[in-house]
Amino acid sequence: MRNIMRMDLHRLLHSKVLYVSLAFLLIMAVSQVISGGDNVSIELLLGASGSSGEEDFLNASMGTGVIFILLGIILTLFVCRDYSSGFAKNIFTAHANPWDYIGGKMLSMMVTSALMLVLYSIEALLALTVSGNGIILAGGVTGLILFIVQKWIVSCAFIALILLINLLTRSTTVGIIAGFLVATGGLTMGITLFADNFNLDFLSSLLSFTISGSSQLPTLTFSGIVFLQVLLTSIVWMAACCVLSKKVLMTKDV
Repeated sequence: MRNIMRMDLHRLLHSKVLYVSLAFLLIMAVSQVISGGDNVSIELLLGASGSSGEEDFLNASMGTGVIFILLGIILTLFVCRDYSSGFAKNIFTAHANPWDYIGGKMLSMMVTSALMLVLYSIEALLALTVSGNGIILAGGVTGLILFIVQKWIVSCAFIALILLINLLTRSTTVGIIAGFLVATGGLTMGITLFADNFNLDFLSSLLSFTISGSSQLPTLTFSGIVFLQVLLTSIVWMAACCVLSKKVLMTKDV
């Protein structure tokens, strides 16, 4: 597991996709500050408004939500390249235990997620400082740190889901589209609009326990209840997706 993680991190550090992603995050932070003027806040840059309903798609498509999209793209490219190049056969020859592959991919992407979240948050703070905009942290530095932690926890579940989809389909197109829809909440937004039109309030409540829904909950003001919901929801999704990924590998590869 650790060998695969180290191998993936080495490949990632020597690939263009990581540096393109990091450059994109920097450009996004700077461009939002320039275009937003005095109306730009740290909540806007991080996508930490905690909005729901029709605002989900816009909120998730900005700030740290973009990191989820980039993580989905990176993971999809690496997994699908393993299979298209035949490298996956070599991996499973040396590592017959499917948990080695699943754990290695998960750990390497979890490290990548943490790196992106921390760097983008620093970039957002620096962009606001340089532009002369005030930085108001509703929950203080602790609230910001816990916001990043909660986003990282949800990203772990997101990574597990996209890994499962990639192992099932082994299609770059499907993996990237699925990652985009989950990261932006496109699917849950459609269901939410349907539920609102037909007064099916229970559906909207259930959607908060999806990966997309949980990603919208954290704000810069820490809430113990929200943290617990994010943690438990992410653990359940991550465990379920990893178990299913193992079954897929046992059926197709090992």
